[in-house]
Amino acid sequence: MNVKYTLLTISTPLLSLFNCQKSEINKIDKVATATLEMVTLNEDLYYQFNGMEIGALRCTQKEGIVSIDLAINNFPKGQLSYYHAVYIHTGTCESPLSPWNLGKDLDYSFCNVLSMGKVWAKPKAGDLGNIFINDAGVGNFNLQTDLYNIGSNDATDIIGKIIYINEVAENFTQECYEGHNHYHNNKKIACGTIELVN
Repeated sequence: MNVKYTLLTISTPLLSLFNCQKSEINKIDKVATATLEMVTLNEDLYYQFNGMEIGALRCTQKEGIVSIDLAINNFPKGQLSYYHAVYIHTGTCESPLSPWNLGKDLDYSFCNVLSMGKVWAKPKAGDLGNIFINDAGVGNFNLQTDLYNIGSNDATDIIGKIIYINEVAENFTQECYEGHNHYHNNKKIACGTIELVN
């Protein structure tokens, strides 16, 4: 009887340890990253990398929330250093297609859609916002949303999409006003492909 009792007291903590480890595995964040490089538009109307890395994107997902962290640390001197619009697009860095819109038609507006309980207030799901890059070529942009997923293999999945930095800022809120026409051309200057890490 004493032997049985001893085995029980040893096995109970071991079971707790295994359950804890299993619980921790279930809570591991999904992670995606992208390396951003400067691009230029060539005569064939394709973008090409110029070999200059300027920063990185890191996306993590936990409990249905995707955190987006864009860190720029090597923006080229001589380029416009101020606010720059940031977008997620479909296509490739060399041949970007339409803004990513969670699989919905581009006529569908996200201006009044809720993200984290607040209005998204931008026309497309892939409209992230503006990043400030200072004269030293450094800037950071952070965003959290429950509109996106990482590695879900559905229309909400950011894996395989591209992130673009444009030359100047955009007034996304103004673009939500009825009757606003987005005619101006905002040159794309940097790009990276979002890839799954785990």
